[in-house]
Amino acid sequence: MRIKATWYSQKGTKTSDNRDHAGLGISTSGVMSIVVDGSTAGPDNGEYAGAIVREMVDWFSCLKEALDPDALMRQLRRIHTDLQARFPRGSASFIIVHIAAEGRTAVVHAGDCLLGEITQGDRIQWQTHPHTLANVFTEVALDELSKIPARHLLTKSFRSREYIAPEIIETDTVPGVYLISTDGYWVELSASDQLAVIDGREVTLDGEHDDWSLLKLAVTDIADQQFIVDVGGLSPNFYTAQALRL
Repeated sequence: MRIKATWYSQKGTKTSDNRDHAGLGISTSGVMSIVVDGSTAGPDNGEYAGAIVREMVDWFSCLKEALDPDALMRQLRRIHTDLQARFPRGSASFIIVHIAAEGRTAVVHAGDCLLGEITQGDRIQWQTHPHTLANVFTEVALDELSKIPARHLLTKSFRSREYIAPEIIETDTVPGVYLISTDGYWVELSASDQLAVIDGREVTLDGEHDDWSLLKLAVTDIADQQFIVDVGGLSPNFYTAQALRL
């Protein structure tokens, strides 16, 4: 299976640091991508997001057996416990996408980071829904959700004071272009700017805005059991294990 991963990320104006972080690991279990968006509230949530990414990628890259959702959930709990003392007020949204060698994909997420797919006609079809107070009782279209203040109140997240079980989705892996984004991407950018980012064109925003980031995964050759991973757009807030860098 061939996967080309490209990371796009731009710091916003609300914090002094870019609090969007991402990483990618490869092991005998397959390929795991993770995107974490540290909350703008609190001074250390960018570091918190980066620590979550590093611990998940390092753990996954050392796996010698197949990964099942239960094992992934146990690791998330261990990371939560490990980071509690260092980040007592830590809060972040996250999404993990695991593509297994046998052709199955698992998505684990909590908060307002989303997974989407490019469909015919260069349209983005979002495949997950954010966990917010604004859509907890009824489905709300993303363009409408972005305008509702209650969307900032998350019903699921990765926060230090309590562990909240994330949502898990499992599906067959099919060739395509997949998008793993923070809320800054689907909220702050217009539909045309979203497509511009996917095409590799530069996008700038005026006024106050959040960090926005996107990890694009182009998946092809799914019949090949060998994983070939090409990573582009590396930056300080994108992490890979040393074995993948080599």
